[in-house]
Amino acid sequence: MATFEDYLKYEVTEEQEDKKQLRIIEKVQLSEKTVKAIKNIEKEIEIVAIAQVYCPDCRAAVTFLKKFSDLNDKIKIDYRNRKTGAEFFPNLKEGEKIKIPSLFAKKGEKYELFWNEFPKVVREEMEKNPDNFEDLKYNYRIGKFNDKIEEELVKYFLSL
Repeated sequence: MATFEDYLKYEVTEEQEDKKQLRIIEKVQLSEKTVKAIKNIEKEIEIVAIAQVYCPDCRAAVTFLKKFSDLNDKIKIDYRNRKTGAEFFPNLKEGEKIKIPSLFAKKGEKYELFWNEFPKVVREEMEKNPDNFEDLKYNYRIGKFNDKIEEELVKYFLSL
């Protein structure tokens, strides 16, 4: 299982990307309600995160995964890059790239994709307002959706 430290080294394209990720994690504060809910999870949760630190969308997603797994050691995150995560996309056509971040949760013996490039709350806004796609993506990356994303992820983790 690849660790958060491994993720910080995946295909770095410019200096300081790992430090950007660490600064984002430090900045984002979870609500007390979230902290309590995550700490109270009693079953093992296995997540595979196909993400790379150079990607701003990945840095936004990984922040929550790292914070959740730090709060509760029953939450296990296996970090993969596009190459090591390819097994989760068996129908990928030649030349087609895996969208990152892609997050999978283990359910029984199978893995369920629950986040592909953007969280549900952001994707829904993008579908409603396609002309504002770039603005919405920017707002996602700078944390404008963090409260809704936090809520979405807590709800999902509790459903597992």
